[in-house]
Amino acid sequence: VRANVQLSRHAATLEDLAVSQERNRLARELHDTLAHTLSGLAVNLEALRLMVPPEMTEARQMLDRSLENTRGGLSETRRALKALRSQPLEDLGLHMAIESLARDAASRAGLSLQLALPPEPLELDHDQDQCVYRVAQEALENVVYHAQATRVDVSLKLEDGVLCLTVRDNGLGFDPESAGWAERFGLRGMQERARMVGGQLNLQSSPQAGTTVVLTLKVRDDQSTDL
Repeated sequence: VRANVQLSRHAATLEDLAVSQERNRLARELHDTLAHTLSGLAVNLEALRLMVPPEMTEARQMLDRSLENTRGGLSETRRALKALRSQPLEDLGLHMAIESLARDAASRAGLSLQLALPPEPLELDHDQDQCVYRVAQEALENVVYHAQATRVDVSLKLEDGVLCLTVRDNGLGFDPESAGWAERFGLRGMQERARMVGGQLNLQSSPQAGTTVVLTLKVRDDQSTDL
């Protein structure tokens, strides 16, 4: 019975992820086609209006109405795109949102991915959810754009009331004592997010030895589970 329940939940989460990915794909296509077309049309209408002499009042009025309708259509398109794009935490929950982030980063950078997530969804408060998600997002973006890695490991676990997020790569690494590294890798922003929810963020790195980012924070005792 337990196996059937877990299988059903797994199938449901995979379906949710597929729906979210399809929504994002449609949003990208509409942005690259319809939104760009309307934006270009508005620019052309504005330029054409400047070319029409003031005495041609009827033509200018028609252009004004066309421009107003085009701008309105562009505004509505952007609103619809914003609604269509999935909001990972709201749509998927933290568990699946982290998985989606990790798989997307691995796909973009051609990385081998080792993913370790809890068997059950986590129920954190809103601020903790946001912190964990944004730290994972920032750490993975650093791997994609800076690490020149071939592998990334992402784990999320909850034990004895302590949540631990770990993002580890086998890339170039860097010297944490070097000037400007904190700003370049967004570490201060991640540390500030962690402090705001009572957590800690640690980074370990050295040249040619990869980088490890670890976020830990206390959560409610009733969320603790052995993984």
